[in-house]
This record gives sequence, structure tokens and C-alpha cells, in this order.
Amino acid sequence: MDRMEMEVQARPSLTKGQLNQMRSEDKVPAVLYGRGDDNLSVVVDGRTLRQVLMTGGGNVLLDLKVKAKGKKTRQETVMFRDIQRDMLYQDRILHVDFIRISMTDKIEVPVYLNFVGDPAGVAEGGVLSLVEREVEVKCLPGDIPEQFDIDISALNIGDSVTAEALVLEGDIELITPLDTTLAQVLAPMAEEELEPAVEDELEEGEEVVEETDAEEEPAAETEEES
Repeated sequence: MDRMEMEVQARPSLTKGQLNQMRSEDKVPAVLYGRGDDNLSVVVDGRTLRQVLMTGGGNVLLDLKVKAKGKKTRQETVMFRDIQRDMLYQDRILHVDFIRISMTDKIEVPVYLNFVGDPAGVAEGGVLSLVEREVEVKCLPGDIPEQFDIDISALNIGDSVTAEALVLEGDIELITPLDTTLAQVLAPMAEEELEPAVEDELEEGEEVVEETDAEEEPAAETEEES
């Protein structure tokens, strides 16, 4: 698990307009909380934040150097709890929540699943469905895995892999239920199942046209009478 340093600046409560102005300058508002201490509003440099996420990912351990005007710089060990992104521009981060942690206390965190290999069933016409992209584990911050690699090359049509197949090293507890399906290879939909659906759509379309023509005829007769 990567451990990185990042500087943040303490900030006062701001209006919506002031927050938007901050974001336009590539500054990201954030809040730091947890472990019984007071919540602290801070601001992070957007470029630095993106570099940290690109390098360490969402489960990176951070030593935050918190700077406040007129006060001594203090350090907090934290992790990302929530990252709010712009719906249209995913590389634009709107807000971040940091949670304080202790390196000696276990925490629950999501871990990314990395599916490896090409399923045998796909070569036979099956369809790969990745049901879950991550699982939840509980462990010490220093033991958080970067990802779990799952070999799916042996999956045939109708086969699936569950959370029970994960290999946990060290003192890591899996929170996600063991019977949770992570990936599966589905049978392709038969052509006979597709054709009736297409025919039904055509029939419905023809009925609409006929009804429309029937409704237009009385209107023409009324105009002639007048």
C-alpha cells in the first residue's frame, strides 16, 4: 500500500459562490474528520490531488500536512472517504472527504478487482458479465491490498466465480459475503428468442399507422362540408 504526503490549507466556511470561484482556480474544497476530533475544512491543490489519485489510487495512505495562518503546521494520517466528481468531466474533482485513521486500528475499505484472462466460454459464444468491481475487506491500513487478481480464463458458459475464490494474505478479513458472484459467463441469446420481439415491434408500428390514417379521414370530410 502506497503512502504519500500532501499539503492542504485550512479554510473558513465559504459561500457557494466562493466555492465555485475556488474550483475555477483548480482548488478543491475538502473536509477532514474522524477519530473524535473536530471537523476541519481545508483546500487542496487540484493538480496535486489528481497526481496522488493517479499514483496511489483511492486507497492510498496520506500524511496530510495541514497549514493554517498563524499556526504551526500539523500532520494528520488520513485516507480518502469520498471523492465527488463532476458528472460530465470525471477528471474534475468537486469535493473530497478525508477520514483520520490510526495505523494500529483495523478499518473497512473497498479493494478493486482485477480480472485476468479470457474466459473459455466467451470463445464459444458466451457473454462475460462482470458483476462486481470491488469487494469490502477489514484490515490494518498498512495491510490494504492494492487489488485482488482473479483468473477467469477457465470459466465456461454457465460458470461463475464468487468472493470465496479470493486469496487473502495476512490478517485480512473479507466483509463481502463469500457467495457473492463477482463474474460469470452467460449463454448467448438464441436467435429464436430475438425474432418474435422484432415481429411484435413491426406489428405494433403497423397498427399505429392504420389508426392514424383512420383518424385523419373524418377531418377531410368536415372541411368539404364547410
